[in-house]
Amino acid sequence: MNSLTDEPCMAYGYLRVLSDAAERAAYAQERDMKRFAEERGLQLVAIHHEFICGALDAFNELIDALRYTGARDVLVPSLSHLAENGPLRGALLDRIEFGVEARVHALDEYAASAHGRGAGA
Repeated sequence: MNSLTDEPCMAYGYLRVLSDAAERAAYAQERDMKRFAEERGLQLVAIHHEFICGALDAFNELIDALRYTGARDVLVPSLSHLAENGPLRGALLDRIEFGVEARVHALDEYAASAHGRGAGA
């Protein structure tokens, strides 16, 4: 929540959808992103979808949206949705975190963290 206005903070999602199987999984991933956002008081404004391997068109649209709106949160199912290649993934994370000063929330990391806490309780 924005403490000055009591309105939810804006967030954007990003998904790579590179196969029919990934397309079927995308619906569940979108639902998970919406739930994650709601639970944290974020307003998920849009989810940018990348459909072509190696393309960054949707990623660049995401960066433009973050700059234009001032949103500071990006949701991804996992960091691999940014890129499978480690150095490229790092460069894209840097562009989000340092270029537009936004946070990346990888849902799989939150799930693993929550699962680990539950196991010890």
